[in-house]
Amino acid sequence: MPMYEYGCRDCTTRFDQLRRMEQDDSDITCPCCGSSAVQRRLSVFAAHSKDGSGAVSTVAATGGGCCGGGGSVCGCASRN
Repeated sequence: MPMYEYGCRDCTTRFDQLRRMEQDDSDITCPCCGSSAVQRRLSVFAAHSKDGSGAVSTVAATGGGCCGGGGSVCGCASRN
């Protein structure tokens, strides 16, 4: 089951919910105020790794679609 991130439009609370894919947007209420004005949010992630010297580097994901907004691999550029 995937973890989805949601935001309440009434009280601006952000929360995560573990749900089946077919339930991603159905029947969800804010755990803080009980409102049903909830919207699924775009989630991003960050990865941390160490190199051979022990230095830590962070790589944050950015949105933009399947190829980052227009690479030749998937054809996003040809759709615009």
